Amino acid sequence: MIHQDYRLIILLLGFLDRQHFIILPWDTIKNNLLLRGAYGIRNAFNNYDTEVKYNCLWDFQNFSAFDPLDSTNNIAYPMFADEDNDDYHLQMYSPCIDAGDPDILDIDGSRSDIGYYGGPGGESYTYQDLAPRPPVNLNGEVDSTTVKITWNRNTEADFREYRIYRDTAPGFTISPQKLVGTTSDTVITDVINSKKNIYYKATAVDNQGNVSPPSEETVVVIVGVEQPKIEEKDFKLYQNYPNPFNPSTTLSYRLKSPGYVRLAVYDMKGELINELINEYQSEGYYEKLFDAKAMNLSSGVYLFRIEVKNENNIPVF
Repeated sequence: MIHQDYRLIILLLGFLDRQHFIILPWDTIKNNLLLRGAYGIRNAFNNYDTEVKYNCLWDFQNFSAFDPLDSTNNIAYPMFADEDNDDYHLQMYSPCIDAGDPDILDIDGSRSDIGYYGGPGGESYTYQDLAPRPPVNLNGEVDSTTVKITWNRNTEADFREYRIYRDTAPGFTISPQKLVGTTSDTVITDVINSKKNIYYKATAVDNQGNVSPPSEETVVVIVGVEQPKIEEKDFKLYQNYPNPFNPSTTLSYRLKSPGYVRLAVYDMKGELINELINEYQSEGYYEKLFDAKAMNLSSGVYLFRIEVKNENNIPVF
């Protein structure tokens, strides 16, 4: 069977085996988006015989299941308009635009887009030129005279640079006067010349000049003239985004130290709906997608709770 319906395939639409492969019942898969962190794709009938061509593959761990890994596939972030709210239209400058099978056309007569809205069964729409996502996981390393700020790399195809800002007040509003510098890398070094604590934020900028919202804040604590240090970040469950949401939202949290993490969602009666995370994790910043539609949940208010225990099974957060 040849699968060419130009629709979005995500992990939930296939099914997973114990090795975390997406299992799909087709011999040929074209013009689809395959996402969500699986290890690879396997055919339900003949383990590795699936022909995978002209697809966008994102967040896979490895590609050993492809036989072969066809060069027509695009390994890149697809740049959805609003995936947190199940809007899988492509943004302007998405690498999936006009990247599908050249023998298949969109309804406007151009080469097919990869994804749900491509091909003759899709739709014609205006691509939005949206700002990048804000940088995440801002961290720092400091010595007596300098601080090195790092963060996770953005993955938008039209990304241009980062702008890093500082102030001596927490929760500050970014402005040109507070700009430390710009870089296309994920690290910047700043000279410490303040007797007050220094707070940093970063924004991402694309080639068209669209600017993201600012990142979370990180702080350099000035203990003494010769003793600046990065404040040790505590355990934290951030506000989910977007909020309110329909039907999905992203939960983010930070671990000060390694531990056994349980992230769960409850209804307003305090009854457990689902355990989103229940595993040992290293220190650092994490994100988890919560999809109410996939869980068949109705509209309403839901509560998220995180619990962390250390290696001795003692609650620490």
